[in-house]
Amino acid sequence: MEPSDARHQHQRANNLATGGSPLFVLLGPTAVGKTDVSLAVAETLGAEILSCDSVAVYRYLDIGSAKPSLEDRERIPHHLLDLVNPDEEYNVALYVQDAEAVLSDLAKRERPALIVGGTALYLSALLEGLDLPMAPPNPAIRQFLHQQADASGLDFLRRRLEALDPIAAARIHPHDRVRTIRALEVYEVTGRPISSFWHSRLLHPQLSRYPQAIVVGLTCERSVLWQRLTSRLERLLRLGWLDEIQSLLDRGYSPHLKSLRSLGYREFTQVVLGNWSLEKGKEEYLRRAKAFAKRQMTWFAKRRYIHWVDTTHITTKEVVQQVLSIFRQKGKGDKDSGKSALY
Repeated sequence: MEPSDARHQHQRANNLATGGSPLFVLLGPTAVGKTDVSLAVAETLGAEILSCDSVAVYRYLDIGSAKPSLEDRERIPHHLLDLVNPDEEYNVALYVQDAEAVLSDLAKRERPALIVGGTALYLSALLEGLDLPMAPPNPAIRQFLHQQADASGLDFLRRRLEALDPIAAARIHPHDRVRTIRALEVYEVTGRPISSFWHSRLLHPQLSRYPQAIVVGLTCERSVLWQRLTSRLERLLRLGWLDEIQSLLDRGYSPHLKSLRSLGYREFTQVVLGNWSLEKGKEEYLRRAKAFAKRQMTWFAKRRYIHWVDTTHITTKEVVQQVLSIFRQKGKGDKDSGKSALY
């Protein structure tokens, strides 16, 4: 079967799996306020929520990933949370596989789906059809590369990646150790640059795999987002984030695991270990969180299919009303054009 035929067959399968009905997506940068809005929106739509968060997939990483509470999960069914232990491998290919299984099940039960999150790579792969490297994780190669990074610095691996795959080097953030190592790992396993697996849709992103998706993004003024980041951090610390990290270490989980090197966990693990003061942990976390939010917004800005709601000067209730208005308007538009819709 030719690749294009395979993609067309996959698209037909996706359309069938979702019944042709709209797929709702709510995205936005970290701390913008997606959780409260998503709960109200899902309740009104009668939808179930699919998390799109690369940290929330890990068990026991609850506070730092700002997972919805058990009460919220009883109120609205949530999927794609607590999938693996902190020391287990999880990646974008597995996420797409798990997400598609949930979407298929919801379609059979005729339940609307609301995808909520901000992990750009997961969203790209699921919605746009980012071609994924067919290279399974290789723990031995990955460990060797981590050892090289520890011994010689990440810059050493970056220079190697720039020589082997300048396209990937230009797209992967210079401080992104995980993706730098993954790119080199794919090269070692396949003999091909990871960028050779990427499709041109990266340059012109479209809803190729789920064209019926209706995508709403939440945004706000940058100064307000920084305030929300700070307030969120203080709230998570009051909830016991440091105790949660201590519990993870007590369970025997290494601070060098991918899960514990994620945003926030890496910084506050150093605090728990006594290597940093709490103030330094906060400072480093906010610095990295702001850089992460900027990268998220850069990714979002390239997606013309996103319908934006500015949350800066309006209440959560008003945000919910605007999001629902977009979902209903666009869903009605699909119905008028002859597509099956929820409205």
